[in-house]
Amino acid sequence: MTKIGFYLFLIFFSTTTYSQVILSLDDDTVYIDSIARVTKNAQSDSLKSLYSFRLSKLYLMVQDMKKSKEYLQEANKLKTKFPFLNDASIYYNAFSFLEKGDADGFEKTLVEANNKLKKYNNPEAYKLRAIILQNYGLMQQRKNNEKGYMKILVYEAIPLAKKSGDYELISNLYKAIAIIFMNTNEREKASEYLSEAQNHIEKATKKSPTLAESKMETYIINAENLVELKRFYDAKKTLDKAYSKLSKYPESNLNDSYFYAEGIYYAKQNQHPKALKSYEKGIKSAQKHQNLIALNRLKFAEYEVLFKLKDYEKAKKNLEYLLENTPFIVDKKNYYNELAKVYNATKNHEKAYFYSNKYNTVNDSLNKSKFQNEIVELEAKYKKAESEKKITLLQAQNDKAALLANNNRLNSILFGVLSFVLFITVLFLWILNKNQKKLSFQKEVNHEQELTALENQKKLSVSNALIEGEEVERKRIARDLHDGLGSMLSGLKMHLNLAEKDNATNKIEIGTLLDSSIKELRNISQNLMPESLLKLNLENALRDLCIANSNSKTRIEFQYLVQNQNLSKNYEIMIYRIIQELLNNTLKYANATQILVSCSQNQDVFFITVEDNGVGFNVSEIKDNIGMGLRNIKNRVEFLNGKLEIDSKENKGTSTYIELKVKHEDL
Repeated sequence: MTKIGFYLFLIFFSTTTYSQVILSLDDDTVYIDSIARVTKNAQSDSLKSLYSFRLSKLYLMVQDMKKSKEYLQEANKLKTKFPFLNDASIYYNAFSFLEKGDADGFEKTLVEANNKLKKYNNPEAYKLRAIILQNYGLMQQRKNNEKGYMKILVYEAIPLAKKSGDYELISNLYKAIAIIFMNTNEREKASEYLSEAQNHIEKATKKSPTLAESKMETYIINAENLVELKRFYDAKKTLDKAYSKLSKYPESNLNDSYFYAEGIYYAKQNQHPKALKSYEKGIKSAQKHQNLIALNRLKFAEYEVLFKLKDYEKAKKNLEYLLENTPFIVDKKNYYNELAKVYNATKNHEKAYFYSNKYNTVNDSLNKSKFQNEIVELEAKYKKAESEKKITLLQAQNDKAALLANNNRLNSILFGVLSFVLFITVLFLWILNKNQKKLSFQKEVNHEQELTALENQKKLSVSNALIEGEEVERKRIARDLHDGLGSMLSGLKMHLNLAEKDNATNKIEIGTLLDSSIKELRNISQNLMPESLLKLNLENALRDLCIANSNSKTRIEFQYLVQNQNLSKNYEIMIYRIIQELLNNTLKYANATQILVSCSQNQDVFFITVEDNGVGFNVSEIKDNIGMGLRNIKNRVEFLNGKLEIDSKENKGTSTYIELKVKHEDL
């Protein structure tokens, strides 16, 4: 497979760049042949075109570039009558830019394809857009824009993947986020997203040529991360899941990375013989598959264990192999340093000095190369400045000579005039500067006073709004008590009076009234302060709220991705009220069948996302005419110095994003 084809595979078929080889587990030709037969027997041009596009990608995956291009050409011929296929083809044809080495053209094509597909509301369009956005995010990551890549994954790609219902795609996107956190050594955050990735890949049942490989890769990456977190019990369970499948495929190149993960699992627990056995199996597998990157990784991991066991001869052989087979000078520098340590441990000080000297030489060479580049650049700038200086100086000398020759007398007069003008100018500037300082100081004082007044006004506005909201809540509670519980108790009193007069008691009817009164009292109490929030935590209270509000018409899905739940009760109550108000508004006005409530936290920022597929509304129309419910939400968000963003279009649902500044409660 050519380098271009390999790069295309990474972009089009992998949602992460974790693997450096095409992963394979079982034979996918049977699946691909079945799709080819379906394509051949399809009655309509639209189906033939769609399946031909898919086959083009599948043959690219199995490195058959010739058939990939043939099916792509066939799909392009048949697409012309169908608007969706015309728009989708922009994505399928995008690899031609990469084939020409035009990364910018590829990126622009991805943006165009995403914009074209926005008008389609079907699972295939959602899936394609999620893949396109993930590929666009990879291009941002290539430009070192990790934050942009993360934002695309969280706020755009994953919601679309969920709409498509493709669990494998959802899993791969969560895995991509996890790897971003692993690259920055944020292992705990990575663990949260890897857990989500594993949960979704285990739900995937739809047949695909990459499903088994994706599942195994997810297990292996998750296990490796859990080992780094020293959560060995969970790591072993995950490794066992991978092994239960991989043991049936001893020839799979997934064994290269599996045995590395198994090896570090044992090595981190100082079970060195078992670690060496795992590394040996991984090395044999990597050699068989010519996976040089995995082989070097395994060899170095094996060296570290051998060094700890003081098996210096074998450790030395590993380092010598790595020196011969690594193309990177930085890696060679580190191997020289490790060899110096080995020879020093065996008291071969001459060799230790030799490799230590080689390490210093390479290190100095790298620094010198960088230094020389800087010197060349500085020298070029210096020469340019010197040339400009000489030209300017020569020109000034010529002008001065001409002026002296022709205007000596005029110079004397001009000197006197200039001296006077200079004195007047300096005096004027001094006075002006003095006045400007006074004016600037006064402006600064006025500005600070205005800011203070505005801040006080804002605080007063928020306080008044909260008081107003509380007053409305009190009226609602009074109404519930009067109309609900009060009416029931009055009815109960009347039944008791009648029973006393007639000397008869209808126990069933009185019991029913008592049960209804108690239930109404509990509902009012739950609205005032949920019992689950007081006794348990925010997650349980919100889950109870979502379950309580779900009905036969509207299904509410709840996600809580917060690892350490240590918020104070004040913050938990405020967050609960915000989500409660959002759900009330959605259920009352949106006419939605699905609602997603998602909570997550990064350090001192708490994120809330509420999405629905309801009727939506024009956001610009409600800016000056918002209801009490939305006003209460805005006031609570402002009270926590947070941010509120509402994205809604008519008949396309509503998405609400909230960021709250919170403080952890000391445990």
